[in-house]
Amino acid sequence: PRHFVDSFTMPSTESELAPGITSLPEALSLAIAWIDGDDVAPPVANDSIIRSSDNNAPPQSDAVTTQQTPIEKAISLLINLQTQISRNGLFSKNEALEDVPTSSLGLLGAEYQLGRAYLALPTYTAPPPANGGATSNGITNVGPSPSLLRKQNITRAIEYYHSFLKRLEQLGEDMLQEATLKEYHTMLDLEDMNDNSTSNNKRSSRMTPSQIREMKIQRFQRKKATTQKRTHLQSQFQRRSRLGLPADEPMEGHDAESLTRTLSVETLRMHAEESLEEMQSSKSELEMLEMAIKMESARMHGMDPRMMRSNNGAGGSRGMPQAGMADGRRRPDPSPQPLQMTQITQHPITGELEYTKQRVSNGQLLPVQQIQRQEISKTVFRPGWNQPTMTLAELGEREREEAIRRSEAQKVAEGEAMLRPRRYEQLVKDGMEDDAGLVEASAKLDRAWDDWKEE
Repeated sequence: PRHFVDSFTMPSTESELAPGITSLPEALSLAIAWIDGDDVAPPVANDSIIRSSDNNAPPQSDAVTTQQTPIEKAISLLINLQTQISRNGLFSKNEALEDVPTSSLGLLGAEYQLGRAYLALPTYTAPPPANGGATSNGITNVGPSPSLLRKQNITRAIEYYHSFLKRLEQLGEDMLQEATLKEYHTMLDLEDMNDNSTSNNKRSSRMTPSQIREMKIQRFQRKKATTQKRTHLQSQFQRRSRLGLPADEPMEGHDAESLTRTLSVETLRMHAEESLEEMQSSKSELEMLEMAIKMESARMHGMDPRMMRSNNGAGGSRGMPQAGMADGRRRPDPSPQPLQMTQITQHPITGELEYTKQRVSNGQLLPVQQIQRQEISKTVFRPGWNQPTMTLAELGEREREEAIRRSEAQKVAEGEAMLRPRRYEQLVKDGMEDDAGLVEASAKLDRAWDDWKEE
């Protein structure tokens, strides 16, 4: 299949697990601990991870094995584990989920852990040579760049994620949810479209931001539901351990084996959602790495990377040496001009034809600002300041009317304020203590005020 990992990733000779590891699940747990950064003691004193069964192969020295990082040790162990699984024939393409033993379900995540390990694998670059890396033609010659090494790691991680998802899909409909399979098939279809399409229409085959956002929301909801199920199952494990129940005694519909199997299946489903998430983010990182590699290549050729521009397959990129040029220089391409249109209309009064130039921007017609002779002639005798619109007498009359209107409105407001209920002492100050209605209303206000103070 297209997305299975090539055979070159496997060891060329038969190998065995490292001494101190007695089972395949134990090797997987050790590799996961190394990837997660847990402080785990190695199975042997010299940190040897792979021991070849070929007696003619030279043994690894302690200096070589101790220089490996935990991620590199995990990758070596996982590749060896993958070889053992393939050699023993633990999984078949024709078997369903119910045919896989419970003890072997966790081993289905070996490819997923390899993808995680390659994404976390640091990149190293060789130190520059003594002569500075300059060749006879003046081009700097150095080792693989960190961007190129990172691209290789991401590409290999995506291949392992594809292998993991393809293996889960072969187990039948009971393994992965329908929404997860739909998202994975959509991702495969987009990859096929990008592989078969030219560089000019690759951008059109991508998903829109709204589609990506909707896909992320649905994936987050599935991950949240799976996490809740795993948490509930783990709590059942803890309850069985506290109660000391036998393995064959059921609790909440699960015995020990059924509970272990259900938890393993939910863990694989969680790994599937995380694989889709990592694949999507890795593809975005690959695009940035492609640009970084081009810039580093231009810098090695002595070009200014800021002058680089993708030409979509039509003659290469600007800033890179072109064929047929003696010194590698290239005349800069003229900047693309937007499409312009001229709209011809007739003046409704004079009947003269009017020409208006417009340009196309984002599918819309926008007028092109131009200084024409007719526009200038209309404003020749126009003063540069604002002309008065009324006389001083008219302004005074307007101010007088507005003052009278404000005075009347203030009197009305004061009259309405005199009739509003208020406390009795204020009524006495205003001389309104003879108004029975206001006195009764003030009594209610005073009682409410006294009650509030007592509280």
